[in-house]
Amino acid sequence: MIETIRDRNDLVSLVSEYLALKKSGQNYTGLCPFHSEKTPSFVVSPVKQIFHCFGCDVGGNVFQFLMKIEGFSFPEALERLAEKGGVPLPASSPRRGEGPAVREADQIYQLNEAVAAYLHKNLLEKPEAARATAYLKERGIDAETINAFSIGFALPRRDDLLKHFGKTFPVSLLEKAGLVSKKSGEGPSSGEADYFDRFRNRVIFPIRTLQGKVVGFGGRVLDDALPKYLNTPETAVYTKGKHLFALDQAKKKGARSLIIVEGYFDAIMAHQAGVHNVVATLGTSLTEDHLQLIRRIAEKVTLIFDPDDAGVRAALRTAPLFIEKEIAAEVVSLPSGEDPDLFLRKNGKGPFLKRVSEGKTLIDFAISKFIEASPLKSIDDKIKVIKETFPLLEKLKNKIEQSHYLKALSEELGIEEESLRAEFSKEATKKKGAPFPKNLTKAPSAPKPDLPQDEENIATFLLQGQLDPSALTNRIDLEDFTDPRIKRVLSHFWDDQTGWRRPSGRLDAVEETEETRALVTRLSVREIWRDIEDVGQTAADSISRLRAKRVQRKSGEIQKRLKLAEKGGDLSLVKSLQQEILVLKKSRVI
Repeated sequence: MIETIRDRNDLVSLVSEYLALKKSGQNYTGLCPFHSEKTPSFVVSPVKQIFHCFGCDVGGNVFQFLMKIEGFSFPEALERLAEKGGVPLPASSPRRGEGPAVREADQIYQLNEAVAAYLHKNLLEKPEAARATAYLKERGIDAETINAFSIGFALPRRDDLLKHFGKTFPVSLLEKAGLVSKKSGEGPSSGEADYFDRFRNRVIFPIRTLQGKVVGFGGRVLDDALPKYLNTPETAVYTKGKHLFALDQAKKKGARSLIIVEGYFDAIMAHQAGVHNVVATLGTSLTEDHLQLIRRIAEKVTLIFDPDDAGVRAALRTAPLFIEKEIAAEVVSLPSGEDPDLFLRKNGKGPFLKRVSEGKTLIDFAISKFIEASPLKSIDDKIKVIKETFPLLEKLKNKIEQSHYLKALSEELGIEEESLRAEFSKEATKKKGAPFPKNLTKAPSAPKPDLPQDEENIATFLLQGQLDPSALTNRIDLEDFTDPRIKRVLSHFWDDQTGWRRPSGRLDAVEETEETRALVTRLSVREIWRDIEDVGQTAADSISRLRAKRVQRKSGEIQKRLKLAEKGGDLSLVKSLQQEILVLKKSRVI
C-alpha cells in the first residue's frame, strides 16, 4: 500500500506546490524551503523520486518532504498522499486520529472552501448583491476577474452563514474558522442563538495558500460600518503574517519576481491589467515568515507602499529583513495620493511597469529618505543620517556592495570617503563581538562529506545504477568498507549468504534513519559527471585500492601475530603465518 501511494504521487509535482523548481540536467533545482539560502542547493530527482538539499543535508521521498514541510507525522502524510493519489486506505491503516490539530485544520479547509463557493454564488445570483456588484463595477473589476479570484458577497444578515453551514458543520468549527463570533456577555453556549456572522454586507476576498487552499477571508464593507476592511482572525490555518493575497495566482502564472502592494484591490487590478506577479500584504507589515514564503518562488522583489509617511516607514522597517535574507528588493514610489489600483486605472499596464523598472534599491531608498528627513545644516545632522544608515550597511554580506553605498553616502553628505570608511570600520569592529541577531536565520552548514573517497565512489555508482553489484563479487566484501555510514547504505546490496546483489526494495524507505536517508539521497543525486570523466575506470581503481587496503590490513594483523609467535618460540605457527603472508603477496603486491 505504501509503495502504491508513493508511486501515485509525483515528487516534482508535490514540491512544485511549495517552491519554484528549474530544470537542471536530469534533475530540478530550487531554493531550499527548510533553510535560508541565496543559491539553490535543493535538488529533486524525477527519476528516483527523491530530494536532497546540499545546503542543510536533508533528503527523502514524498513522505519525508510532506512530513517536514507540513510538520506531519508519517500516518498524517500517508493519509494526505493517499487522498491526493486516489488510493483508498483500509480501516486498519494508521489514521490521522493521532493528530487532532491536523484533523481540525483539514475540517477548517473544507469549511472555508464551501464558504468561498457559497459567497461567490451569492455575488453572482442573489438580489441583495446588487450593491456589491455595482461597487465592483465602479472599481473597474470585470466578470472574468471576479471569477478568477472567486470574489464573493456576505449578505447583510446576522446569521446567514450560521444558518446555512450550521446544518452540516458544528457551530464550534465555524467559530474556530473565524466565520462566526459569540455574542458578548454570553456564558456557556446554548446553541446557534449565541452566535452571529462575522462577515456581513461585505465584498469578500478568499485568502489562499501558495497551494490554493482557502485559509481565510477579507471583507470590504459596503456601508459605514467599521472597520472598512475585516480579515479572518488567526485560526489553526490562518496567520496574517504568514500569507500573501494572490500569491497562488502569481505562482500559477510562473512568476519569478514579485511586486508587493498593500491592498486587495491593488493586487486584483494589477492581475486584471495583465501584471500577474503582484501580491498583497494582509493588514500587516512584512514578516520573516513572508520572506521565507517569497523566496520559494521569487528571485527579486519590488515593494510599492503608499507614498505617505506610513508607507515610507513600512519600507524602512522592511529593509533589514530583505538584506538579512539576501533577497534583492527595490522600492517604487507612486505619485502623491495614488495607490497601484488608482494608478493602473488611470494609466494602464505600460506606465505601471515603467514605474516598476525605475525602482530604487532598498538601501538607496533608505538613504534618500534619511536625507530628506534631515535639514543637513550641521555636522550633527549628517552624523544622524550616518548612524541611521550604518546598521543597514553592516547587514550586507557583500563587501563590494558595502563599498558602493559608502561611496554614495559620502558624496550625498559631502564627507570625505576615507573618513566615512574609517568610521564604518570602527563601528563594525565594535559589534564583532556582539551576539548574532536573533531575527536572522543562518543557513545551517551541511556536514562535510569526510567519507573515504573510494568508498563514496562505489556507493555512488551502485546507487545511481552505474555499477552492477556483481562487479564487486570475489573482489571486495562488505567488511572492506570501513566507514559505518557507507556500510549501512551498502548493507542493502549485501546478503550474508550470497554476497553482492541488487536491493529488493527502494532505498528511500520510510524506516531508514534520517542520517542514512540523507546519505542515500545525497549520493543518489550527486552529479558525478562534474568530477568523474570515466566511471568504469574510476570504479575499477577504487575497487583495486580497497582490495589493496584489505590486504594491507590483513598483512598488518598477521605481522603482529607473527612477532608474538616468534617471541613465544611457536615454530609451527610461525611457519603457518609466513605461508599466509606469501598467499597475500601473490593475491596483491604489498
